[in-house]
Parts: sequence; C-alpha cells; structure tokens
Amino acid sequence: MTLDLRQTARSEGMALHPLKTRAFYLKGYDLAPDVVFDVGSFEGTSWLYNAFPAARFVLVEPQGDLTKNGPATYDFFETALGARDGQATLTIPETAPGKGRAMSSLRIRRDALAQTFRSISTRTVPVTTLDRIAADYDGRFGLKIDTEGYEAEVLEGATEMLHRTDFVILELSLTARFDGVAAPSRVINRLAKAGLELRDVLRVSDGAGKRAKPRHIDAMFTRWNAA
Repeated sequence: MTLDLRQTARSEGMALHPLKTRAFYLKGYDLAPDVVFDVGSFEGTSWLYNAFPAARFVLVEPQGDLTKNGPATYDFFETALGARDGQATLTIPETAPGKGRAMSSLRIRRDALAQTFRSISTRTVPVTTLDRIAADYDGRFGLKIDTEGYEAEVLEGATEMLHRTDFVILELSLTARFDGVAAPSRVINRLAKAGLELRDVLRVSDGAGKRAKPRHIDAMFTRWNAA
C-alpha cells in the first residue's frame, strides 16, 4: 500500500516526505537548550515545547497571550520584537469571523493571500529587542521565530543573544510576500555571522501543480560543529 501511494504521488508530480514539525523528529538532533524562545507564539507551538521538556520557555506575541497549545509553565512578553526599542503598526487580517490573526504582521502583505482578507485592522504595539529580553536568562538558548516577514529585524535585535543560541527555527521568505521583506541571503548571512548554519528544512509552503513553487520555508539552523 505504501509503495502504491508513493508511486501514485510520483505520477502526479509529487513526493512523500516525513512530517518534520514533530517533537520526536526535533529530539533526534540531540539539542539541549536551557531556555527556548518562541517569538510570534500566537496560540503556541506544541511540538517545539514537547521536544524540550526540561527547558524553560519564553513566549513573545504582540497580540497578547493567546496560548492554547503551550507548555505547562512559561514566561510571556506582550510585545513585538525588532532591531531597536520603539513602536510599530501591527496589521491584523480577518479571513473569516475570528480567523486570520495568525497572519498578523508588522509588514504589509502583497502576495495572493492578501486578496483573501475580508478586512484588515491595525493597532500600535510596543517593540523591544530579543537581546533585552534574553539578558535576564542564563544558559544556552533555542529560538523559533514566526513573525510574518519580520524575521530579519528580529535577528538584528538579537546580536548578543545569538552567540548563546544553539539552534534557530524560523519562517524564511523565498518570495517578496510583504513590502520590504528581507531577501533570504540577509537572514542566512546574519545567522552565519553568529556561527549558525542552515541544517534542515522542516516545512515547505507549497502545493500541487502550479502551486508547487514555495513561498516560504521553516528553516532550521544549528552550530556547524553540531552537524
């Protein structure tokens, strides 16, 4: 049955791949962070938390604590993150009643998804840096960033913190989905300067046929000597 399914997928121009955004897969890297930061946590990233049961968790989300799938205990910061302290405008789309907030961003979306929004609201949110938050925590770090096109700016505010970070998982844009979104090389170069190299692609935003071209990926970076 499995072979038939693979052959059928291949005949349709597709292939079967493992689902990598799962705790048991991430555990296979033998990482042991003391603190894991979830930036853009929204309702929570349960597979990330379950992969590191002994870690302390720090969740950051400018929309407030919306966590439904969170760890048993965590520290929470209601703020956006960027290259420096200040304020910014958060755009909050609605795709259906009560839906769409996961795509909230400090950037203006310009891809085809923007045409599906029923409405867009805005609010002013505080902005601080990851360096400022991380300074109060000891040990080695893990970092996940999903900020809808603002990942490069988050990293710019994490210059010191990244040197204590053993892995970074982030949403890396491969297309100009937002006004002013950073090119992939900008993100990759900044992480390389901190000693973190591309290690894995955990998820690809693609589909079948004409939709197979990816818009973004969930990329994982680790220390080169950990490979």
